[in-house]
Amino acid sequence: MTPGHVVKSRITKRTMMQFADKVGLVYFGYVDQRDDEHRLIRGHTVSETHQDNHYCVGSVRDYDVMMVLRNDTIATSLEHREERRCHWLIVTVDVHTKSDLPHCYIGHHSRDHAFKASFEPLSPLALGSLHEYSHRFMSEYSLYAKATHALEIERMITPQMSEVIGTHFEGASIEIEDNTIFLYVESPRPSEGVLEKMLSNALWLAECIDSTYSMPQSAE
Repeated sequence: MTPGHVVKSRITKRTMMQFADKVGLVYFGYVDQRDDEHRLIRGHTVSETHQDNHYCVGSVRDYDVMMVLRNDTIATSLEHREERRCHWLIVTVDVHTKSDLPHCYIGHHSRDHAFKASFEPLSPLALGSLHEYSHRFMSEYSLYAKATHALEIERMITPQMSEVIGTHFEGASIEIEDNTIFLYVESPRPSEGVLEKMLSNALWLAECIDSTYSMPQSAE
């Protein structure tokens, strides 16, 4: 480890610790995924080889929140045995609704390689059966889910939400699984501004989904 790397790592640790303290999260630092003491952050980036650092957990605006920097080596091309080291900032928020949300991944096109290298069960789907979606959102994001969940996903992700995602999420990808929202962005050394934006966006999305599912079906 070079002196420059040590300095950058210390700056990242300080940034994460200060941000956690600012928003009311508890900072734990490095966590072993084989240790049952901490709740493992899952999502499509989970693997037997990933490493989690700067793990933070707590409650913000009455939502259970976790945050971590995860790194792993993924195979971007099995045919040519190409590998890539990825560094993800992951923010998760547990929604309040008791309705079972469909598992889906809304991936920014810049992250297609990472998703396809680490996850397979979901298939690409086209939105637009019930609503007309933002052109920017449709041109920058791909949706992956089970075909049987298409209409439910259109109920969950409204056109108004797609507009905000397309204009304010700035390359972050979204996964929803087991009623938890995962926000991903490749950022080995996130600034306080990036941390603030990721957390704010994740909380906004959770509030939107909870609001949608609090409305009676007949009101749609």
